[in-house]
Amino acid sequence: MIARILYSYIIREFLVIFAAALGGFLLVCLIGDAAERLSKFIDSQAPVKLILLYYLFQVPFYLIYILPASSLIATLFTLGRMNRHHELTAMRSSGVSLGRIFMPLLVLMLFVSAAAFLIDEKVVPAANMRKTEIYDYRIRGRARPSLDVRSNLDYLGEEGRRWRAASFIRRTSSLREVEFLKLVDQNQHPRIAYRIDAPLANWSADSGWCFTDGTLRLFDHERQGSEWVVNFDRLYLKDASEVPEDFTFEVKLAQQMNFRELSVAIQRKVRNGVRVTRDRVELWLKTSMPVTSFIIVVFGAPLAVSRRRLGPGIGIALGLLVYMVFMGSFYITRSLGYNDVIHPVAAAWSSNIIFGIAGIAFFLRVRK
Repeated sequence: MIARILYSYIIREFLVIFAAALGGFLLVCLIGDAAERLSKFIDSQAPVKLILLYYLFQVPFYLIYILPASSLIATLFTLGRMNRHHELTAMRSSGVSLGRIFMPLLVLMLFVSAAAFLIDEKVVPAANMRKTEIYDYRIRGRARPSLDVRSNLDYLGEEGRRWRAASFIRRTSSLREVEFLKLVDQNQHPRIAYRIDAPLANWSADSGWCFTDGTLRLFDHERQGSEWVVNFDRLYLKDASEVPEDFTFEVKLAQQMNFRELSVAIQRKVRNGVRVTRDRVELWLKTSMPVTSFIIVVFGAPLAVSRRRLGPGIGIALGLLVYMVFMGSFYITRSLGYNDVIHPVAAAWSSNIIFGIAGIAFFLRVRK
């Protein structure tokens, strides 16, 4: 009963400061972005309603980055005030350990981290797409890229299937002047098992790809130079897993995709020989960034109780300093990952690991 009352008190005090810090940081971010874009809004004569809609979709992206700062400020304020007013001393004198005092905050941060992950997966990608659409096409008036026709297609699919075509027409799900190659032994000595040339290939959900009025060439590599040529009116390729969406030329940023979508995009780029180091770093950042709120509280909680006179001003200054150091290390390791100096996993998780270990060591020190 006493523990429940104690935990409720700590969480209630924390949430008040957390909400205020979250609102303050969000307001600063939005005002800063608006000040930077103000001249463009004026030049474009953008309606106020459209500008507000743009910033509404900007909020989820900012939330992921300001949740750790808000969590740290709230931790330093809450525990610092309790320490300054000797509330922590009274709790520990009553037999409540420092670990139990920290526990409700850490459990709360686990929920915050889970919520951040869901927001980053379910909300941020769609919101980023919408804000880009609003700013680029509705405010700035830029021409939308055509996604209906893709020229000079060259796509390496799964299991050694290579597609080449003069054009891909999205509306009709068709390829014009198509050349299809089936490759074997790709890792050691790539060879062509067979090749299909046709002026047209159409796709349907029932029958897959259908080549029309073309030529099939079969190659027997055990017999040097052996080749069989077959002319056909229609040829169905039902075992090919590639669908028209794979050929659609739509460039998405990493922030506009969730973890699964970015993983698929990376696999496609790898098959087509595109460098994906930056994308792999962004992929692992989607797992590390939501956890930052928990890690930074692990570091901040012992820091708050280690100083007797941690007033509000000192708490804000200390919180901002710690967060700046954390984000500085985050941007450094991310840049190293972008340039292939360190592994993408290390680039995404190094700051969390370093601050997590430092927080545990700090806690072991102050609990004595």
